[in-house]
Amino acid sequence: MKRLLLWSSALLWLVPTACGGQASPTQPSAAAAPSASVVALEGEAGTGDGRIVERSRASGGRTIHLGPGERRRWTFAVGAAAAHYAVSVTYSNGKEGENEVISMRVDGVSLSSFLNRDSGDSTEGWNVFVTDPAGTSALRSGSHTIVLEVSGGDGCVEIDLVTLTPPAAGLVP
Repeated sequence: MKRLLLWSSALLWLVPTACGGQASPTQPSAAAAPSASVVALEGEAGTGDGRIVERSRASGGRTIHLGPGERRRWTFAVGAAAAHYAVSVTYSNGKEGENEVISMRVDGVSLSSFLNRDSGDSTEGWNVFVTDPAGTSALRSGSHTIVLEVSGGDGCVEIDLVTLTPPAAGLVP
């Protein structure tokens, strides 16, 4: 009995020591601010002009076919704190004739215009995709709109994705 009493006294002495002598934490952990995340907008999910085309190598298996003067609009929400997003466009363009100009606007403000590239020959090239940068945009939490418009060229480009990528966690733009 004496041995049991000594042993239980030793256990009682070890419990507070193992926890650092504190019954509860002194301060709760600070909540981390939500970080910005990648926004991927499927071409066919937008509204406006163009026709949907099945492409086995496209994200989601489909693209939106746009010709000169046609445009596509996407509305999306950003839930995190303000961040600078790098905007890029993934598309296909067969090798026939002159290339098109792709113009981007974010919330009504011109972001960029660039000449698209050929992604392959006139047959298989429509199922091969390239990605080009389209500029950067500072976005606050809330709803935003991107408009992509096609002009010039031989008549068409197929948009697979518009992607907005925030800076890597911990880096300041």
